[in-house]
Amino acid sequence: MNTHFIKPYQGLCSPETAARMVREGRVLILAGTEKDLAAMPEGDWIGGTCGHFVTPQGGVPAGGEVFYADFTGLAAHACWRSFSAANIHELARHYPANGFAIIILPGCSRLLGAVAGRIMEYDGLYNVPLMGWVSAVDIAALPGLMPRVFAGGPQPRDDRAAVLYVTLPEQYFAQLNIANLFSPGTGPEIRFLDPGQRIAGDSMIGGVPDNLARYRAARGIDPRLPLVADHEGALLNVAIVSADTVSGEMLFLSPVSTSLTYRFAAEVLDYEAEFTRATAEVEAAQAAHTCICALHYEYAGLARAPEAAHDITAPVTFGQIAYTVLNQTLACLIIGRNEDEPQEMAP
Repeated sequence: MNTHFIKPYQGLCSPETAARMVREGRVLILAGTEKDLAAMPEGDWIGGTCGHFVTPQGGVPAGGEVFYADFTGLAAHACWRSFSAANIHELARHYPANGFAIIILPGCSRLLGAVAGRIMEYDGLYNVPLMGWVSAVDIAALPGLMPRVFAGGPQPRDDRAAVLYVTLPEQYFAQLNIANLFSPGTGPEIRFLDPGQRIAGDSMIGGVPDNLARYRAARGIDPRLPLVADHEGALLNVAIVSADTVSGEMLFLSPVSTSLTYRFAAEVLDYEAEFTRATAEVEAAQAAHTCICALHYEYAGLARAPEAAHDITAPVTFGQIAYTVLNQTLACLIIGRNEDEPQEMAP
């Protein structure tokens, strides 16, 4: 049997068009500015803020346009739920028997910190593909403009996650693909004494207390490289947004953990070429939904029209979720159907 990829209708549209689709009862993932998403009516949608979009023609600033992914035509059933820190560990209880879940977490939030450190312990987490992203804003706007999440209506939240559950017809299947350019380097082990996204004091570097921002600068480590932890065979990147050698403060896209051991990633010689290769390997152009890290947007040349054309339209995020929270990766949800002849997805 042949496998045929199924893609929902997706792209960029005006906020007015997105609002019309919501009123029509469509099952949607939306991304855009807080102003644009707050203009949406109540309906079957979840969304998160972002500062930019990736398109085949290059990067597009958010504002005046909304990213949408319309799952109406392939969903046998769909529903959304909102979770707080108190009950997000129950998210897998609502998984469909055959289908997937898409989660959006608020960036730079306490909830993100709680989830990033514990999500892999949630009961039933791996029973269906769990894909998603961490809401974002333009990095230059931090810390004044904070990311938000929306669940079924125009109320922005930074203390709740939104999850869309989609049941697929029995002839369809879903799988999760992850593109990761990085592996742990050969440098010393790094352990943090305190968790969080802003770390200003000393860390343990090779078993010796030292300031990580000054350590990185003194050794000329490529500022594009994330930290990488190996958690039972899963490589977890934590992207570095900024490092101030005067104050010693480092800002990360996701919280670091005191229970993990990190190393700087091994050198990537041609960032743009490696990104293009990795996205092709995971068949990102065939994905039903994709999210791309804000650091890839900057370092892989996605803000400009790419030399090697790709067929990806996606929000630029502060993290990707592929069962756990990742940085500087590309996560994509693949939906397929095993059959001899492809069929058009119903609108």
